[in-house]
Amino acid sequence: MSHSSGPHTELFNRLREGKLSPQDVEELISWLGQAKLDPEAAALILNQLQQSVDPGQVSPAVSAALEARLPLILHRQKHRGLLRSLQAHRIRYAAAILLLVGCCTYFLLNKQTQPVAGPQPFSHHTDLPPGKNGAILTLADGSKVVLDSLGNGVIATQNGAKVLLQNGQVAYSAPGREHSPSGAEGAPTADVTYNMMTTPKGRQFRLVLPDGTRVWLNAASSLRYPTLFAGTERKVEITGEAYFEVAQDAKMPFIVKVNETTEIQVLGTHFNVNSYNDEATINTTLLEGSVRIAYAGEKAVLEQGQQAQVNTQPSGIVAGQLSGGATGQSANGPIKIVRDVNVEKVVAWKNGVFDFEDASLEQVMRQLERWYDIEVVYEKNIPKLEFIGKMGRDLTLSNVLRGLELSKVHFRMEGERKLVILP
Repeated sequence: MSHSSGPHTELFNRLREGKLSPQDVEELISWLGQAKLDPEAAALILNQLQQSVDPGQVSPAVSAALEARLPLILHRQKHRGLLRSLQAHRIRYAAAILLLVGCCTYFLLNKQTQPVAGPQPFSHHTDLPPGKNGAILTLADGSKVVLDSLGNGVIATQNGAKVLLQNGQVAYSAPGREHSPSGAEGAPTADVTYNMMTTPKGRQFRLVLPDGTRVWLNAASSLRYPTLFAGTERKVEITGEAYFEVAQDAKMPFIVKVNETTEIQVLGTHFNVNSYNDEATINTTLLEGSVRIAYAGEKAVLEQGQQAQVNTQPSGIVAGQLSGGATGQSANGPIKIVRDVNVEKVVAWKNGVFDFEDASLEQVMRQLERWYDIEVVYEKNIPKLEFIGKMGRDLTLSNVLRGLELSKVHFRMEGERKLVILP
C-alpha cells in the first residue's frame, strides 16, 4: 500500500480543508471501499482522521449531527475491528466526515470479497423525499382532518375539549382540567367520545393526550383514544409503532391495547411499542419505569432496558428478530423477555435516525418501505446480508439507494415507487 499512501494522504488533506472535488470524493470512497484494505491503509486512515480536527473544536451539535447522519452501512465480516476503531475516534473526525455527508456521499467499507468499482449513479429519473410530519385526525363524528399543512390554532372541539395544533403536535385542552390529569375535576359529563390519529406511510406525528401523556407515532401507525379519560383506567389502542411518555396517575392505570391481541399496563413510564403486521413479533421496550404485558393468558413484567416480544404467529418467533441482548426465559409461551436491549436503536426513529445495527436486508427494506412509501419486492431469493451503522431519516431515497449500491445491494426501480431487489 506504500505506493498509494501519498496520493491518498493528499486526498485526506483536501478533505480536511474542504477542497475535495467531486472526483476526489469518488476516489476517496472507492479506495475506502476496497475489500482488501491492508493494515497500512487502516493505519493511514486512523492517523489522518485523528489529525483532522481538534476535539475541542467540535461542538456538541456537530457531534450529534455526526451520530445522526453518518451512514456507515457495512457488511459484517472481517473489517468490523477497523470500524470500531474509527468509531472510537468519531469526535476527532466529525468535521471531516460531515463534509462528505453534506455532499450526500457515503463513507463506506464494503465487506464483500469482490472489489468495489466505485459509486454508481442513481439512474432513475425521479427521486423521493424522506418522510415528514403529517397525519390524519378522525373526529368522533367520523370527519377527517388532514394535519400536514394546517396552521397553528384550534382545529376542532370534542366533548368540550379544544383540539389544538401547535408546531406539529396535537393537544387537548378543556376548562377546569388543568390540574387534574385524569379529567376527574371539572370534567365534562357527556359520554366519552373517541378520536383516532393515523399516520400514512411517509408520515409521523406527535400528540398530547387529555391526561398529559405524550405520544410519538411512527409511519404507517394509528392511535385510538378517548377525548376525555374517565372511570378507573385510561385505555388507548394502537397499530404500528409508537413511543409513550405516560403521565403518572396511580388511581387510573394507563393501558395500551395492541393489535386487538396484547395489553400493556403502566402507571407512569417511557416505553416503545412496535406492532407492525409484517414484523415477526410485537415488541415492547421499556426505557423507564415498569410495565406489565398480557397476552393469551400469560403475563410478564418488564424492567428498565428489557424488551418483551409477543409471538402472535403460530410458527414461533422468526430467527433474527431479536433486538440484541441476552434472552430471558418465559417457558415456551408466547412472551419472550430480552434483557439489556439497545434502547437507543429501538427509539432511533423517534430521534430522526435509521439504526441498522445487526439488521438484515429484509429489516432494512421494511423500514424504508414505511418511511419513503415505496413497495419492495425480491426478484428471486432474498440476499443474506447484515448491516451495521446509522443513517439520517432526512436523506432522499436516491441517497439511501446510493449507499446500498456501494454495499453491493443490487436493485432496479420500476415506476416511481417500486424497488426490485436483485440476486
